[in-house]
Amino acid sequence: MQAPPSWHARRNPSAPITGALVAAAVAVLAVLPAPPPAHAAPAAGITVTPAGHGPVRLGPLDGPFGSEEHGYCLQARVTASGPADVPVAVTTLDDPALAAALARHRFAVDDLTQAALGYAVHQRHERPGSMAGGDVAAVTQLLAAATPAAVRDRAADLLAEGQRAAGPYEGDPGQVTGQGRRTGVIEGIALRSAAGEPVPGAAFTVTLTGPAVLDASGTATYSGTTTAEPLRLTWTATGHGAVQYRVAFDDVWRTTLTLFDLAGNRQDQLSYGNRPGHDPEQVVVPGPEFPVVHDFRPRATTTVQDVRVGDGEPLVDRLDITAAPGDRWAVLDGVPVPVPVDVTWYGPFDRPQPQQPLPPPGAPVAGVERVVAHGPGTLTTPGTVRATGDGFYTAVATIRRADAGDLAPYVREDFTAPWFEEVETAVNRFDLEHTSQAREFNVVPGGRAADTIVVTGYPADHGEFGGLGGWQADLPDADVTVYGPLPTLPDGPEVPPGTPVLWTGTVPARDGVHEVGHDRDHPVVAPTRATYPGGDYFVFVYAFAGDARVAPFVSRFDDLREAFFVPGQPGVVVPAAVVTQAQPQAVPGAPIHDLALVTGTTEDGDHLVFEAFGPQDPATEAVCDDTTRLWTSDPVPVAGPGFYGSGEVAAPAVAGAVHWIATLTAGDGTVRDRGACGTWSETTLVVDEPPVVSPDDPGPAPTPVPAGPEPGEPEPAGSGPLAVTGSDVLVAGAVGAALLVGGVVLVLHRVRVRRALDEVDPLG
Repeated sequence: MQAPPSWHARRNPSAPITGALVAAAVAVLAVLPAPPPAHAAPAAGITVTPAGHGPVRLGPLDGPFGSEEHGYCLQARVTASGPADVPVAVTTLDDPALAAALARHRFAVDDLTQAALGYAVHQRHERPGSMAGGDVAAVTQLLAAATPAAVRDRAADLLAEGQRAAGPYEGDPGQVTGQGRRTGVIEGIALRSAAGEPVPGAAFTVTLTGPAVLDASGTATYSGTTTAEPLRLTWTATGHGAVQYRVAFDDVWRTTLTLFDLAGNRQDQLSYGNRPGHDPEQVVVPGPEFPVVHDFRPRATTTVQDVRVGDGEPLVDRLDITAAPGDRWAVLDGVPVPVPVDVTWYGPFDRPQPQQPLPPPGAPVAGVERVVAHGPGTLTTPGTVRATGDGFYTAVATIRRADAGDLAPYVREDFTAPWFEEVETAVNRFDLEHTSQAREFNVVPGGRAADTIVVTGYPADHGEFGGLGGWQADLPDADVTVYGPLPTLPDGPEVPPGTPVLWTGTVPARDGVHEVGHDRDHPVVAPTRATYPGGDYFVFVYAFAGDARVAPFVSRFDDLREAFFVPGQPGVVVPAAVVTQAQPQAVPGAPIHDLALVTGTTEDGDHLVFEAFGPQDPATEAVCDDTTRLWTSDPVPVAGPGFYGSGEVAAPAVAGAVHWIATLTAGDGTVRDRGACGTWSETTLVVDEPPVVSPDDPGPAPTPVPAGPEPGEPEPAGSGPLAVTGSDVLVAGAVGAALLVGGVVLVLHRVRVRRALDEVDPLG
């Protein structure tokens, strides 16, 4: 490049690089942490003469038309361009290290530094010109050979320094200490290079938003310049609330340089000026939000006392009350500020709900209880809210600033615990009700038995809940087991360990009527030969293991309606016997009844007489004599083993216990079997409130229905006033009903008659 006259007029580019000049340049660098003012005229640099070529100047030159500041030549031995030359193209190139060196030193007033910058530009971005036939590699080698070592060393130092300070740049807002207090520190503000080094000399401004000021200025704003060490600014709260801040670093050094492409006979230039938009000159970084206070934030961490509760049982919540981390409970005259806490119980819900920050609009509320926290500690709700229905209940603790009254200024904010936290949820599991009836009591050896099971109590969507958190998914099936052979009918509600099993199967764990034993691929087949001489007894038992929503359930082992009998060896006479099961509950004046199952060998003339005694105090010993007699039935003829109903009588007009006794009597008046007074299965409780329909209530029974046919046999004609054949249906009784389908007795309660009629399929 040939030196322009404007530079020759004020500098001597051919001046030798002396030791004194080098020392002066180093001294200038040491005292200039930031660029000189933009209007300062840079030094001219030096001229070198490569071997075999004319002089080449290393240093700045006036920029071309449209440039914002001076540039550096890129083509050795090409006529220098200047303000009168219009670029044919303006582009940018990425060179963060060179850009950082120019940002700091492009206005240097010593020739050594300007020569070093010019040399670095040629070495890194030389473009083909007239020298060496346009061979860039040859030109850079010739320039290196012609450039004094002091210049080359200075260029290396500038580029090494630039590499450490090069972008892209990131602002470091520092960290805040003293959150939740009146004073604190923002420490560590810095502008960092791509290498992670703090960049000194960068202008910055910190601006606070919120109730605090910076002590260095006494306002929310402070401006300064970065140093080699991260900065530290103290702050003081002016109120309470959240404070945010931002740090803006202005005039951040470029990572790109601007390339002015001139006509072929004029020198191309590389300039730090004319910054493009994609190389931003400002870096803004938000600092962390932090609270400043003169009050405190109360918090409640809560857990239900009992995860599982029963009908009508109290819902109790345990609360751990604290000040939020970093806060301290406000104390006035030595007394902690009292804070009311409301605990709202939501529910019941058929299934646990996903946790949400707030309860959804319209969520059902079971009740609200208030406790008052007199400082940090543990509280327990009084339990006045109770589980009024099946399902899930969740507690939400709420603290409202307004509820603190005159002390509200010391409570900074409201608090609401999340809705449906798992630890804050209790469940009153759904209870199942079960009514079932074996198809017939007497089953021939090798014949098929069947059962009709009516189950209610499952949630309507049972089987669809796939689980949530620690709450177990719905179990899809319930188990049906046929226990036996047994030598006698069961005499207790629970299945004894080791009881033999004839058959097992499953039915869907949903409400409805379930037919068991009709599946040709999985029939319930009686043994071809009885185990016991007098015959074998078998019992259907329905069992659900229980899941998160539904409580475990097992039907009674001694449920008379679930038993069937396989005769023993011919000629073996089994004494006739009777077991009974009375209606469990009734309201005063309502019809009540008893049900008897006759087993063994009966004879012509056998009959049953039912007696009711009461009302009596349930807490006292039962008395069954003429002094307590309520009613005696007419004789009920016994045609053979099977079920026999007592008929109905009105319950007493007052609450109490009615005890039943069924007596099986021969035609000659001999008592063949008689029940005991006061047994649980032979007691009806008369209560003032309408009874909850029990799954053990057998309902009134008709005269015995003949045993159902074996598969493939014709349906027998019925006998007696309530016997029916085919698919005829008869509903009888005021409190309960007997559904007869194909010779089968299905005992139903009044509330279930319609559903059973709609859903049951004929058997046989």
